[in-house]
Amino acid sequence: MVKELVHMDTFGNIKIKIMNWTKFQNQFHPSWHRFMQPFIESEACDNIYKFLKSESQRGKKIAPLSPNVYRCFLETPLTDLNMVIVGMCPYHTLRNGNPIADGLLMGCSATDLLQPSLQQFYGGIERELYQGLNLTILKNPDVTYLAKQGVLMYNAALTTEINKAGSHIDIWEPFTKYLFEEVLSYTGVPVLFLGKDASKYERYVPPFSWSFTVRHPASASYKQTDWDTEGVFTKLNKIIKENNNTEINWLEKVPF
Repeated sequence: MVKELVHMDTFGNIKIKIMNWTKFQNQFHPSWHRFMQPFIESEACDNIYKFLKSESQRGKKIAPLSPNVYRCFLETPLTDLNMVIVGMCPYHTLRNGNPIADGLLMGCSATDLLQPSLQQFYGGIERELYQGLNLTILKNPDVTYLAKQGVLMYNAALTTEINKAGSHIDIWEPFTKYLFEEVLSYTGVPVLFLGKDASKYERYVPPFSWSFTVRHPASASYKQTDWDTEGVFTKLNKIIKENNNTEINWLEKVPF
């Protein structure tokens, strides 16, 4: 089945390119393919791309760039999945004409400029796990180090209109529903929701699964306070250790 795939040129303008699943699948790690192909070939997916095409024709700019839209599924193989962190949508701003969003939740490696919400994320974990002081921590705009440890860094809306936060939330909900009910439900991995808006998707998490909700780090930035993790990362590592006999290194260490 042929699909329309949105991409952006170097000026941030959206173009529409015809692609089939064989080419489209390169945006996902192979371990996701048999699970994602049914959705990509569904009417629900058609509706998403019809919406994006319509927005393009109206002159709207969208983040992240098309090659990064499904990046979280490329960086984290389903076979290595340990847990999921869910936020609402990508960064909706530009820097030097380029989207800050890089396709991973809170990731800002596209511009290599640490954003306040990610700064709060690192600070909250440092206070929880190291009493607020660890001189070996690397506060990196790139959160790939978490993705490579089996943490799916997922935005419930995989795209957003530039300068309009949350503008694509509704159009992506069928995808999020499918992801939780048809794919993640079989994994049993814990889920962390950042903020009450993201936590509305908890209704798609299967009964008896581990799920947690804490404030989004961005809210602490807005209020100019420190982000309180409520001890959730210690709890998550305990669950992951019991499930998969491993733990997440939540903070990246400075290489020596």
